[in-house]
Amino acid sequence: MSLDHVLLGLLSESPASGYDLARTLDVELDSLWRAEISQIYPTLARLKRSGLVRLKVLAPARGPRRHVYRVTAAGRRELRRWIGSPAPAPRARDEGLARLAFLDSLTLEERRRAILQYDRIVAEEVRRLKSGGPLPHFRREVRRVAVERLEATRRALRILLAAAGTPAALPPEPGEKKK
Repeated sequence: MSLDHVLLGLLSESPASGYDLARTLDVELDSLWRAEISQIYPTLARLKRSGLVRLKVLAPARGPRRHVYRVTAAGRRELRRWIGSPAPAPRARDEGLARLAFLDSLTLEERRRAILQYDRIVAEEVRRLKSGGPLPHFRREVRRVAVERLEATRRALRILLAAAGTPAALPPEPGEKKK
């Protein structure tokens, strides 16, 4: 996925400044895509040079000038082309799971502690996503998919915990009965 296309998608919904785009990414797409403001502005400049977005500088009576970007017809065509083309297979960069891949380096107690710690982090992310505000239809559904992925990760952590030689001591899944 490219930041170019994510920004085109957001701008196709409404014109926005780089700051507005960063805030929307942080609030609505954080579980799927992250970008720093230092990445957003150079990307917007590149999109502008390519003719995919247009820049309008607003000079309010008070306060700093505001740079507002709007997608062009060429930008909409590029967005539609990207959405319609086959997506690559998912390749997650999950530092937590990458760390767990090397649990053999730890003692049994350290393994157990690492797994339980990561489970707490994933559980908190699930809570954060579930408590998010309303989103447009497909973004809401994508958030639901992200939550399901994280819940699957929690189930996998139970398997790892068992493989680490300890009883499954993780808290029960939501809706799961205690034994």
